[in-house]
Amino acid sequence: MINGHFYFISDQFYEKYDPEKKLMRNREVIDGQSHARPCFFAFHDRRQPEIIWLIPISSKVEKYR
Repeated sequence: MINGHFYFISDQFYEKYDPEKKLMRNREVIDGQSHARPCFFAFHDRRQPEIIWLIPISSKVEKYR
């Protein structure tokens, strides 16, 4: 992953690494309708560069407050 780039996480990642469904969902269902994947901003941790942080990006600011 490259610092400062945006990424979408694949369904296969969730199937493989989140079988208990504890992570933020890849596709959110609102009023019975499936919505698009969230986009994530990636950057490496300054102290431990092997850790990559993925921050969800959304235009729905009020939803995440």
